[in-house]
Amino acid sequence: MRRVFIRTAGVLALGALALSPVAALAQDGPGVTKNEVLICSYQPMTGQVSSYYRMGKGADAWFKHVNEQGGVNGRKINFNMVDDKYEPPRTTSIVKRFVERDNCFAIVAPLGSAPTAAVIDYVVENKVPLIGAGTGADKNLYIKSPWVFPLYPAYDIEGIELVKFVKEVFKAKKIAVLYQNDPSGKSHIKGIESVLKQHGIEMTAAEGYEPKEVDVSAQVIKMKNSGADSVICSCAPEPAAKFYTERAKLGWKAPVVNVFFGKSPKVPELAGKDAVEGVYFATIFREWTDPAPQIQEAKNILKKYYPEEEPDAVHLWGFAGAQFFTEALKRMGQGPITREKLVETMEGIKNWKGSVVPSINIEKMGPDDMATKHLIVSEMSYVVYKGGNFAPFNPPWVK
Repeated sequence: MRRVFIRTAGVLALGALALSPVAALAQDGPGVTKNEVLICSYQPMTGQVSSYYRMGKGADAWFKHVNEQGGVNGRKINFNMVDDKYEPPRTTSIVKRFVERDNCFAIVAPLGSAPTAAVIDYVVENKVPLIGAGTGADKNLYIKSPWVFPLYPAYDIEGIELVKFVKEVFKAKKIAVLYQNDPSGKSHIKGIESVLKQHGIEMTAAEGYEPKEVDVSAQVIKMKNSGADSVICSCAPEPAAKFYTERAKLGWKAPVVNVFFGKSPKVPELAGKDAVEGVYFATIFREWTDPAPQIQEAKNILKKYYPEEEPDAVHLWGFAGAQFFTEALKRMGQGPITREKLVETMEGIKNWKGSVVPSINIEKMGPDDMATKHLIVSEMSYVVYKGGNFAPFNPPWVK
């Protein structure tokens, strides 16, 4: 009897030993092995707005750097980017593959308002972390889901701030707005319209353009003829450049402030420096000329892995989300690496200064809170294009 018991105990012990690695692996989330973590991103690698692919390149450069240093706690980060051409139906198909076929652990640093709006409900329904999406559209900011970590403030809030800007800086009484006819531009319009009466400003023209549209010459003529004395341009880099080209052709001198996602060296490159001289841009990141070590490190990393790239703000969008994810992964240790633990860890990041963002503070979400509690970047500032460079500009209310 004793011999049988010992033999049975031995078998059970061997079984437990055999099962223990499987049990340990089972504790990790989708896309996580002992050697890597698979994360995914949709990017406009080709198409009319492919200049925004700079976001993906920024994130990719950072992850390549991390992997070259040995990864995070022994795991490499497998960053899978797929081209969605900024076409929401294509994005939807891609994200379903990410979740159902590829078992991506998280979606990190994806690009686009319309693409993100098309997939965000599906993503949160499947409890996949969506981290640092390049959009300030309402759906991404105001969704009540702990799985969403927006990159930057809502576009409607930016619209409100820009009305204040044109009132205080330009002394505007009548404004014209050029906006992208998608969730980003519509959110800007919503914010702008909400405070016009408060500031005593009339909007004489609101001209939209389609996301794939670059020629906005007809819109510019209508805006000029509306009698506007100031302009808010809710424009991506390519249509923004066309706006400034047409504005110069018409000899229209009305001052302009451009939303932050249109701030790019691509604008003066396409339009010509003279056409962009004196234009103001909102921004949410430090300049690449900033001596901060985090910025200079990012510049060197980008140059190493993408030497053909001229650094601009959109690269920093990618760096910010990628660095934030990496820091959370680092804090999670060896494991278990689960999506739930990732969210919990990110909500514990306070006053972290190790990123291209000056400081990251994430709040814990309650059941009725919106994703604004999870903002990676929360503050906005301004620059003016002057003498071939983007120079810092402090509006009157900034001391």
